[in-house]
Amino acid sequence: MIVFGDHKRKCRAGRLAEAASAAATNISAMPPGLERHSALVRLFVNVSELVQGLADAEFEVAGVDRNSASQQRGAQILVALASEVARSWRSGFASAGALDCDISRMLAKLDRQAEITTGAAEGYAHYALYPETYLAAAQQSGLDANTCVIGLRSIGLGLAAMVAAALGAPPPVSVRPVGHPFARRISAAPDLIGRWLLSKAASYAIVDEGPGLSGSSFHAVVSWLLDQGVDLDRIHLFPSHRNGPGGKATEDILATWSRCRIHCVDFERTFDGRTAAKLADWVGKLLAMPDVQLIEISGGGWRHHLPLSPGQWPPIFAGFERRKFLASAGAGRWLVKFAGLGESGLHKLRTATLLQESGFGPLVAGLCHGFLVERWVEASRFDGAGVSRERFIGWLGRYLGWRGAHLRTSETGAAPDALASMAVRNCGEALGPTNAVHLRHWFEARPLPQSTHRVQIDGRLHPWEFLCCADGKLLKTDALDHCRSHDLIGCQGVEWDIAGAVVEYDLSDPELLQLTVCTEAAMHRAVDRELLSYMLPCYLAFQLGLWTMADQAETGESDRLRPLIERYRVRLSRFVDQMGL
Repeated sequence: MIVFGDHKRKCRAGRLAEAASAAATNISAMPPGLERHSALVRLFVNVSELVQGLADAEFEVAGVDRNSASQQRGAQILVALASEVARSWRSGFASAGALDCDISRMLAKLDRQAEITTGAAEGYAHYALYPETYLAAAQQSGLDANTCVIGLRSIGLGLAAMVAAALGAPPPVSVRPVGHPFARRISAAPDLIGRWLLSKAASYAIVDEGPGLSGSSFHAVVSWLLDQGVDLDRIHLFPSHRNGPGGKATEDILATWSRCRIHCVDFERTFDGRTAAKLADWVGKLLAMPDVQLIEISGGGWRHHLPLSPGQWPPIFAGFERRKFLASAGAGRWLVKFAGLGESGLHKLRTATLLQESGFGPLVAGLCHGFLVERWVEASRFDGAGVSRERFIGWLGRYLGWRGAHLRTSETGAAPDALASMAVRNCGEALGPTNAVHLRHWFEARPLPQSTHRVQIDGRLHPWEFLCCADGKLLKTDALDHCRSHDLIGCQGVEWDIAGAVVEYDLSDPELLQLTVCTEAAMHRAVDRELLSYMLPCYLAFQLGLWTMADQAETGESDRLRPLIERYRVRLSRFVDQMGL
């Protein structure tokens, strides 16, 4: 099944460098505190994207990774910024004033004319990966300055700078593992780490997020080092978690993980195990309330706090959930949910604020170093509330129309032909190759539509995602992340969400007309009927793949997931049949 995707964008390096210089100037004028530290980490994340983009651009030309003068300058900038982050954190956010490193001067030495490809790093955007945890891991590793630090691009380059800064080691080198996701390899020039190979006492630190399903990226660097004559006992791994590779790891990869020394300080244990307490302090200051208590509700734990019996709980895909806590402050409760470091968190804060101001979302308190704080709404789920379909469809049309009018974006999403390819692939796996061929012919018989009005789609229109408050007011939950999730879809036309409504609520033709008219009135332009028709099988196939993958994760959700999967499978089969294919 095709579910995941990665949306990149091309831009001029100079534009990112200018934005970074301006951010550094602003930070220098900020008073000490968490807000300044957050801005500093955001600058570090953004410059990491710039430097890795330049390294990837060189790799595309040369076909191998080299420790060029340009890459050395980029790594020096990252280590300088990592040192600033470390100084801020260790001081308890008491540091202030101008940055010790002259970031603007250093950035000016980079190739500002280059066109590079960048994108938000998954760990920073989705998985609550904090660069500060790598500082702690390096400090506890026992390694010293005689360590060759190797970062795996993309996110691993910046994280490697954190490790180098903590060890006092030279700036890192970086590599881009290539090849099949489960069988990566390294393509590097012989002299990439040439001087390090002369020392028999040097250690080697390999730094990245993950490991993922196979662990093949880490393993590729280990194998490459072994080929260079480095002893395995000198190789150290710095991952983001201690769980090891997933189910696609080979025996060789598992052997590597069992024999190499692993250095990892996770979210809970970072900084003497006081991260949760620190987060509670941050939330308390934001809410101006002392003694805030946090309860972890990630991975579906939030369902325990719904006015529902377990038999009525909605299904979840834990792998797609953000880390979250329930904060109790006085008589009120607040949802503290990871929204992202860097620009990702700021985007979601702005969207959440707009939703609140327009009456579609809950009250927003603010952002605490990557965590968005919103009011926890005590309300009934729409699927259990006595709201008439006509009223709900009218409200939903106004909501989707508002998104279409106010959340326009230039951000990328999957192109229509990519959506069609996904639909055909997922259809084939669920319904067999004959149905997949029929669906492919259906797509080929239609002009390829063009979505000229991309928006930040909601992406989750399931009945359990809507709340009905005691006063009858409807609210939308979980409305911020899905256009920037780690899946294929990305930002699309509002037609994607209308297709979702058709599927999730089995809308009749008159109800679809009502929804479309309400949406058009709210966004002051027409819905593209051809695009909507094209999106319907794509939406069905994507949801089928998403929840099938959730079921395959074996998290004890099968009793809830399998009826949902069957519903999408039957609807997709019916679509193929009704089209006369």
